[in-house]
Parts: sequence; structure tokens; C-alpha cells
Amino acid sequence: MSLNPPVAAPSPLPRVASVDPRVAVSRRWLGPALVFAGYTVLTLVYGAQLSVYRASKGEPASFGESLLLGAVEWYSWAPLTPLILAVARRVHATGRSWPVQLALHLPAALLFAMVHLALHAGLRQLLLAPEGGWSAAWTYFGWLVSKTTDFDVLIYLSVVGAYAALRSSQRMREEAVRASQLEAQLAQAQLQLLRNQLRPHFLFNTLHAISALMHRDVNAADRMVGQLSELLRASLERDGRHEVPLSEELELLAPYLDIERTRFSDRLQVDVEVAPEVRDALVPPLLLQPLVENAIRHGIAPRRGPGRVWVRAARAGERLSVEVRDDGVGPPSGPEGLREGIGLGGTRSRLEKLYGASQTLTVEANTPRGCVVSLSLPYRSARS
Repeated sequence: MSLNPPVAAPSPLPRVASVDPRVAVSRRWLGPALVFAGYTVLTLVYGAQLSVYRASKGEPASFGESLLLGAVEWYSWAPLTPLILAVARRVHATGRSWPVQLALHLPAALLFAMVHLALHAGLRQLLLAPEGGWSAAWTYFGWLVSKTTDFDVLIYLSVVGAYAALRSSQRMREEAVRASQLEAQLAQAQLQLLRNQLRPHFLFNTLHAISALMHRDVNAADRMVGQLSELLRASLERDGRHEVPLSEELELLAPYLDIERTRFSDRLQVDVEVAPEVRDALVPPLLLQPLVENAIRHGIAPRRGPGRVWVRAARAGERLSVEVRDDGVGPPSGPEGLREGIGLGGTRSRLEKLYGASQTLTVEANTPRGCVVSLSLPYRSARS
């Protein structure tokens, strides 16, 4: 048994195809290859500049020696770059403001500068002047510390800045893809809600109730026509926001509840209990109406006698709790169990897209009878 009628589901978003292992390996080596290519370019530029500078001074200009000096200068950064990126990730994970993160980077920048200068002095002595011994390398290291420490600190910060720029660019691309998926799902939800409201049996029952009221309460019938019109208008006029204040959701829910109260007369009672401090809480649009419709259609309508639906929302620390509870016939207990239809399944999918693992949606039997749908979302205020 399903909580929703057998309506054809909207076309799902395309799934990401599984990545070929060869493609995964190539992606894993892409970063190191780019680092190596970058330092190679810098080595070539350094060698060419040094050759031109020496030639302008009338000194012997051996491009091979100049290129080797460039390789010593820049390739000695290559083994340090993964460690720099690891430090950058750790500092970024602190979530501090950028001045604090910059202050955290300065000691690391000095440390990496010293390590690089030591590598530079050792490689230069080993490759270009091995006869001088390590005492000469130590002397050259001291000279480098006094002359180029500030330059090496700038190199460290440049690597961190390039990493931050790439991370920001990747995040923007991911957010653009995520936004497009949310827009597609929001459009599907809006169309599905409109289809639900325009279902022949829904309109037939509403018009039948209006027709019956015309003979005993013309004002109530006229009010019900206005509520139906308001509900359809509000559904069509929703904009493309991914989150709206809870107060707007309650405004959209009100005409639907008025119609259902009129249809069921004294068989339906709906209690909306929303704490004032959470009316500005941000929630996905079209969140409440499908859940309440499920409770009425699959819980209250099939039972004999009057029934009640509760809609509750409250804040618990940094979480927003939303609950739709009914005392109807309850979820099916057969071997098939509960199957999520368009309304509940679409709600779960949109919550996962918006909040990831920081949200929960549970469906369980109510005590002593009925069903309860509980949601927990990160609390964010529309005023902040």
C-alpha cells in the first residue's frame, strides 16, 4: 500500500555514471602532474632569465648551468607542495576568519622556507660544487636565509593562495550543479502539487461539497470557492527559492485545510502548533501541504468517525523539528509495508539535496493509532 496514488513519477534527475577505474587513476595523477608542469615552466623561465642576466653582465652565459640552477630552485619545492597543501587543508578546516588563518600560516611559512632553503643549498652543493663539502653548503644556506627568506615565504603563501582559488572555483561549480538540480526538483514538486490539486477526485469532492453547501449555507459555499481559488493561485505564484520562511508554508497550508475542514465537516480536526520563534525558520518550499494531504487522505479519510491531524514545529537548539501526526488508520502492516509515493519520496529527496546528512525524515506508527512523519533540519532564520 502506498501513501500516494499510482501517479506516474516525474523523470528523475540523471544519475552520475560510475567512474571508470582508468579515469580515476588519471584523475589521481592529475594534481601531481600539474604541480610538476608548473615547476617545469618556472624552471625554464628562471634559466632563460638567468642566462640573459649573465650575458648582459658580460659573464659566461651557459644555459645548461642556468637551467640546472632553476631546477634546484623550483624542483626543490615539489616534494614540499603536498605537505603545504595538507597544512592549508588543516588551517581551512578550522573555519576561522581569513586574518586568523593567515596568522596560523605564518609559522608554517617560515618553517617551509627554512626547509626549502636547506634543500636548495644541499642540492646546489651536490650538483654544482661537490668539492666544497658540506661546510660550503652550510655557508651558502646562511647566505640564502639572510637574502631570500621573504621570497620563500611569498612562495609558500602563493601555493596556499592557488589552492584556495582552486577550492573556491570547485565549490562554485559544485554549487552551480547543486542549484540546477534543486531548481529541477522544485519545478517537479510544484507541478506535482498542482497535479495533485487538479486531480479529478479532488476537484469533484470539493465541488460536490460546494454544491451541497449551496442549499444550506451560501456564504460557506462562496468562501470555499474562494479558498480553492486562493490555493491554486498560491501554488502557481511560488517563486524559485530553495528555502522559504515557515510562515509562508503555513499561509499556503491554510486554504487547503479550510477546504478539507469544509469537506469533512466534524469528521476532521486539525491542530497547528508552531512556536512563534520558529515562524521565520527557513524550510524547503511545498513542504507541509503534501505531508498533511497524506495524513488526511490515507489516515483520516478511510477511518470511521472523526479524526485529528497535528502539525507541529519547534526549535531544539540548532535544529528545527517538524512533525505531522494523525490518529487515522496508520501505515500498512502487511508484507509490503510502507511504500513512499510521490509526495513523501519527493520530500525526502529534496531534503537530502538541500541538507545532505544533516537532515532526517522518519515515518512510523503513531500511538495508539495513526501515523507520524517527523523531520529534523538545521535551524536557519530568514532574518539572519
